[in-house]
Amino acid sequence: MEIERKFLLKNSQILDFLKEAGVVFKHLEISQFYTKITQNEEIRFRSEEGKFIKTIKVGKDLIREENEEFCEKAEFKKALKNRIGRVITKDRYIFRLNNNPCNIDVFKDGLNGLCTFEIEFSDENEAIYFKLPAFLEQFCKADVTCDKRYKNKFLAIHANENEQIDYKRAYNVFKNKEILPNFAANLKSGEALRALFLSIFKEIKRLKSDYLQDHDEEILHNLRVNLRKIRSLLKIFNGVFDEKVTLFFGENFKILANSTNKKRDLDIFLGFLSEQKHANELIYFVQKALNLEYENVKSYLSDEENYAFLKEWEIFLNEGEFYRSKLFDVSLSRLGSFKLRTLLVLAQKRLKSLDQDCQNESFHKIRIELKKVRYTYEFLSEIFYFDGLKKYEERLKDMQEIFGALQDYDVWLGILERLPEAAGKEKLESKIYKQIYKTREEILKKRLKFIKATRKISRNLKIYYI
Repeated sequence: MEIERKFLLKNSQILDFLKEAGVVFKHLEISQFYTKITQNEEIRFRSEEGKFIKTIKVGKDLIREENEEFCEKAEFKKALKNRIGRVITKDRYIFRLNNNPCNIDVFKDGLNGLCTFEIEFSDENEAIYFKLPAFLEQFCKADVTCDKRYKNKFLAIHANENEQIDYKRAYNVFKNKEILPNFAANLKSGEALRALFLSIFKEIKRLKSDYLQDHDEEILHNLRVNLRKIRSLLKIFNGVFDEKVTLFFGENFKILANSTNKKRDLDIFLGFLSEQKHANELIYFVQKALNLEYENVKSYLSDEENYAFLKEWEIFLNEGEFYRSKLFDVSLSRLGSFKLRTLLVLAQKRLKSLDQDCQNESFHKIRIELKKVRYTYEFLSEIFYFDGLKKYEERLKDMQEIFGALQDYDVWLGILERLPEAAGKEKLESKIYKQIYKTREEILKKRLKFIKATRKISRNLKIYYI
């Protein structure tokens, strides 16, 4: 049984004070991580002085049941691969206060600057009525015994949510330097999104300028992806910014992205036609349509009126605090895990309902959901760590591409339907229908394994917001 109180320290100066008072410390360099985290239980692995220790703790707050045993290095290394969250590193200074075991932890690496003081007791009453000696009070910020934010398991997945971050300075650095933001788990969601949107906005301006000069299809594709990414993330993270503002910008980014849709569809279809035999007449018609659409896109992207809302978008990014809503201050790890898991659960439900009788429209809705999952995961990938995440990322990409191919085949049939009669048209339609059937079968074949993998990822994400 473990009975202890924990206090948040202002800094590590207490160590110098105690040393001058004659206190002798035992110093340990500790590295630890978790393989199980729930509200009431945790499994922790720790390395100290060349020893490896596995600990199971049950309970919370003042009193917890603790079972500790030594383990082999091989078991420790295997567990490390299956860890949840970050590896915590810290210097521990062990001593006694009135014969009570005490320790001061000075955290390192991603938790640098965090310091805590813990004191153990032999019974609950002693712990409840303990009062910090006056000479220690001056070094303490708060009693955090019952504050879950300072539990090591919480720090492993959320970092230090009370860390003081100069968001204004960080934003100005991103604004004026050509660097990409690096997102930490303890960032405010609103501030993280502002930094991400600023990064994407700078890329959009560059891509638009490059396309109007070079008319390169890859540049146009990347422009469209970035426009859709902003729109999707605004919608997914609803509640972070003012609702009216979110809807206004979401709709305008949608219109701008959609202005390139026809050209993209014709480009892809023309690439397919160029690989077919006896399709010269169809290629001629599609090329004519593509030339016309090229002029439409060029004209649309050259008209500054269509970009007028981006000036307001820049104001919004610079003054994001003004447009904040109820979820703005929620940590990125908590809100991000909830939003990503919500998307996964929805995709999972829709995948389960798919069968051979479903119309293609049902498949296309799932394609959109998977795209949202991908955008959200790309944004949050650096703040989550648990077994199977990287493998799932590859599986998600594969499924999205298969669903995307099915969407393309459907679009091609629509293009063919609008084209004049031409040699090989009927045969080509038949070929596309066969591809649709084959792709649907592939999706239905892979969906059960994908659902199983999605369920596992979903369960692990839940840990981050319980």
